[in-house]
Amino acid sequence: MKEDILEILAELCEDEVVKEEEDVDLFESGLLDSLAYLELLMEIENRLGITISPSEVSKEDINTPAKFVAFVMDKA
Repeated sequence: MKEDILEILAELCEDEVVKEEEDVDLFESGLLDSLAYLELLMEIENRLGITISPSEVSKEDINTPAKFVAFVMDKA
C-alpha cells in the first residue's frame, strides 16, 4: 500500500522526489498546494477506497510523504 500511496502523491506533485525524500515538506517546497491537497484526498478515496475528510486532518499532520503514508495506512 505504501508504494501505491507514494505513486499517487508523485503523480499529483508531478515529481518523483516524494518517493526518494520522504521527509521533504510538501507545502513549503511547493510540491503541493491547497488545491492539490484536496485532489490528493480525493485520489486516495477513488483509488484506494479510503475516505479522508479535509476537516479530520491538518496540513501539518501530513506535510511530508512519510507522515502522509502513515496517516493513510492508519485510516485503512
